[in-house]
Amino acid sequence: MKNLISIIIILLFIGCNKKTTTKTVLANKTEKSIFIDTIEVFTDSINFGQKQNNKIVVYKIGSEENVVAKVYLYERSKNQWKIKDSLTLEAVRINDLETKIEDFNNDNFNDIIFTTGMATRGGNIVQTLILYSPENKSLNWIKNSESFPNLMYNEKLDCIDSCILTGGQTTYFLKIKNDSLKEFANVDQRDGRIVAEILDVNGKWKEIENIKDEPESFDRFINFNPIEKRK
Repeated sequence: MKNLISIIIILLFIGCNKKTTTKTVLANKTEKSIFIDTIEVFTDSINFGQKQNNKIVVYKIGSEENVVAKVYLYERSKNQWKIKDSLTLEAVRINDLETKIEDFNNDNFNDIIFTTGMATRGGNIVQTLILYSPENKSLNWIKNSESFPNLMYNEKLDCIDSCILTGGQTTYFLKIKNDSLKEFANVDQRDGRIVAEILDVNGKWKEIENIKDEPESFDRFINFNPIEKRK
């Protein structure tokens, strides 16, 4: 995988809009042809980071076996775009990027989120969240964002929430800490009950509400205390 990523990064500078053939030498000294092509490209030079002063480009590229998303951050300098930061992330071929630009941490700088994986259960969209860091003028990859499907900014609580469909449905309430999401509350809906929990000062989960619900209901929640459904 590491060798393939290195090859892909080099080929980006050769031509991102072309299908490229490269050869690798296997352990038995035979050659194997690998076809690498650009699957999808997303570009924004208006809304991300410092509006109209930053540009972000996401390339999804790879072979039949391995796919990566390569993310580039540019900054405008004397009417030219100069690269400021970049990331290489594993991705999957089958999903579209479905990229969104919006502010996920209420700092008045827009961030980026896009699909990079497949969930084991339908309805769970696995995404990668990358924040714009105005202090460092760089990309802040939230490294565990793929662990929390269906991410949304929660304006009511000034946090991020995630909704995961399993045998029931659970809404997780999350805060950003450095490069990770930290859960501090959740609302679980299953078997005709809605249960809200919070993480107390001792790091233990505490049930704060347990109410009756319709057995067939599947809702996303915007608040946990009191329990409140998203409209």
